[in-house]
Amino acid sequence: MTTTRTLDWRQGFARGKVTGAKFRSAFGPEVVGRNRRDDVLRDFSDIMVRHARGEKIPQSDVQNLRRLAIAKRFSDWDGLVIAVISTLATTFGSASARAWLPVLLSAAGRFDEVVDIEPEFVSNGPRRADWLVVVTALAGAGREDLARTLVDRLDEHVTPEEGSNLTVWGDDALSKEFARLRELAPGDTALPVFFHLPFSGGTSMIVSLKHIVPWGRMVQINRRHGLLQVEHALQMSAEDTAQLMLVHQHHPFAFRLPGRELTHFTVLRDPVSQIRSGYFKRLSTPGIVPTRDDSPTFDQHIDYTIKHGMTNMLARQIVTTHPDLLGAYRKQFSSSGRFESVRAEEDMFWLEATARLDQDDLLRMCRETLDERFHLVGTMRHLEASHIAATASIGSYTADRVGHRGRSGQPERTDDESDAARRLRDANNVDQILYDEYTARFERDHSSLIELVASH
Repeated sequence: MTTTRTLDWRQGFARGKVTGAKFRSAFGPEVVGRNRRDDVLRDFSDIMVRHARGEKIPQSDVQNLRRLAIAKRFSDWDGLVIAVISTLATTFGSASARAWLPVLLSAAGRFDEVVDIEPEFVSNGPRRADWLVVVTALAGAGREDLARTLVDRLDEHVTPEEGSNLTVWGDDALSKEFARLRELAPGDTALPVFFHLPFSGGTSMIVSLKHIVPWGRMVQINRRHGLLQVEHALQMSAEDTAQLMLVHQHHPFAFRLPGRELTHFTVLRDPVSQIRSGYFKRLSTPGIVPTRDDSPTFDQHIDYTIKHGMTNMLARQIVTTHPDLLGAYRKQFSSSGRFESVRAEEDMFWLEATARLDQDDLLRMCRETLDERFHLVGTMRHLEASHIAATASIGSYTADRVGHRGRSGQPERTDDESDAARRLRDANNVDQILYDEYTARFERDHSSLIELVASH
């Protein structure tokens, strides 16, 4: 007889995940505070019951439910939001809900259903950036003509937003350069992977990319719960992966997907600037995966980082995509119970997987990885140009230009750096070499793009 004593912890964890999913389904959410998605379902049920009983539903209630549903439109995995908006459009005559429908269908990756819907431009409807995913859907359905017509109509009906006019059909020099770069995008079975390095402009980029790439055609691998998302991705069939347009990988992991060749892009940052950004953002922004360091000053955090071997962290994450690391990841994650959420940066396996690499091997393997497995390596020194080049590289017809206007790769080497900062730079020598080398390469290969971005 099998008992809990004969099950190892990995089997127990796997069973716990299944039990937890069933418990929520059967008995409701066990969460502290309010779950806004559950609020959508509750309010939708309330309105439909009142409607069935013959009550006239005030437009204010319809508008409130529409706003609540639209706020939860991303990753609408069970179609709840689409169902709510469709009902508000047809049963309650909401013009703004009707205008949102093609956006929601496009974001869910339901391209063919978008072709026959006439776009409507109304107040309280989608903004210009929201329509970009419809351009993607129409082109993906083989109707590039309708995609281009929609772009022209946006110019007529929607107030332009900063940086939102970049398309392959534009007449300005920057749009033409974007179109040229798109022609160089990897094709065939290649699946772009945005290898999102922490505190290197990645959040600005992925926010913009999500305006263009449907969440329904994207694999999301975030930092804290990324292993659970990787486990799900590894179970996808070749038929499933054939529909994918992008992988957003924020948690380093060596993996393959059936039927697709992964081709990566990323952005590098000056290592001292990157570590400094991480220290202060963790202090100011709840939800970011923390470290176990509680140093009250950045200089003390430098001491912790060096003492605990958390150096050359960007290079060590990049190298996890090297073929030589596949075996270590397969061994570590050989059963379901190994895939779990992480509580701190120190718990991530990439630290252990790369611990034995000396600096020479790490640098060599990173160069091999970036040269052979990455089709684009951008730089925080030119973040907007890097983002435009990256968007072109995934074959997009539009580019939602990033709003990041920070100090990018700064500070560079300066004469007034503290002794601790200089020690940190020396300790991250591989990251520094890679940043300098690939920034120079990006400036060489994309000089025209950099100049055009600066002039717009």
